[in-house]
Amino acid sequence: MSEADSQEWGVRIRTGCRVSFTLIDLNGETGRRNGMASMALRSPGFEALILPAGNNTVEADENGAAHAEAVTALLDRLRAAWDGPAARVVITKGLPPHTGFGSGTTTAVAVGRAYAQFTGRPIDGAEIARAAGRAGTSGASPNLIERGGFLVDGGHRNPDDFSDDPKRYLVPTRYAGGGRRPPVLISTPFPSWPILVIIPNGHQMHGEVEREFFARTLPIPAEEARRTAHAVLMNLATSVMEADYRAFCEAVNFLTYESYFKQKQIDMQSDQVKFLLEEARNGKEIDAIAMSSEGPMCYAFTRRPQAAVERLTELRESGVVREFWFSGARNAPATVEWIPALDDLSLVD
Repeated sequence: MSEADSQEWGVRIRTGCRVSFTLIDLNGETGRRNGMASMALRSPGFEALILPAGNNTVEADENGAAHAEAVTALLDRLRAAWDGPAARVVITKGLPPHTGFGSGTTTAVAVGRAYAQFTGRPIDGAEIARAAGRAGTSGASPNLIERGGFLVDGGHRNPDDFSDDPKRYLVPTRYAGGGRRPPVLISTPFPSWPILVIIPNGHQMHGEVEREFFARTLPIPAEEARRTAHAVLMNLATSVMEADYRAFCEAVNFLTYESYFKQKQIDMQSDQVKFLLEEARNGKEIDAIAMSSEGPMCYAFTRRPQAAVERLTELRESGVVREFWFSGARNAPATVEWIPALDDLSLVD
């Protein structure tokens, strides 16, 4: 885009959300820590615009407003580092915050990618993640924005003094800071199975509450970390790559109901979340269910969609579930495109 055209054009980014199956190694005795099995969903999706402006400004819908301050700080840092132009950021479709969709990292990295194109710079996802103070725990959101689909990352190599105080390094992403983006071990399209997204009435685990939970719970026993790693690499990932629905459901249910750290996460959730998970386990409507990160969002897989909807409708009426819908995997990277910078943005499809 030429200098003469710079006030006539903006940039739009569209991407999916991140859902987590599990963090993999929260012990760290092998020399690496964290790592995550995750995937990208189509809905809810994220959309933001970068438009010409005299000064940096950020506008957001109700969901995106939770991250407006962080986006403003990131935009200021990137503009100073790149000697870039001022921009107006408009988050038109924010992700529900503190629910399990990876909203904080996805929002920051997506806006950074769009601003990179707006300034005419090559998009360096790792640099953007560091500037946003992200990827210090998991590389799921930055890598899924670039790839989509199902992904397993390899976490971080431990520093030399890790064994002196593991709790110092086993912390949530928000407190880990920007780090070297974890390497991608497995990246593959997710099968075309419908995915039932369920938002129960649960706790939003973030900030100091989440940090205290990590400090209290980690490191987990080494044997439990090994069990989780084996389940992810030898069962979950292989079933995705072979599109083996039965094996996949068995792997998901193991991670939900039997893996050590996920049980600790579920213990922190509301009675409604726990009830939903037990209903899914004991009923015939749902084949497998997972809780993303600390929740409360859960996502499920079923071959009986009508029966599942009827049961979830009952649970919504009784106050267990707030909302639910069917989605699917987003097996594509984020789209970043030039758009006309019009006064009436409703004219831009």
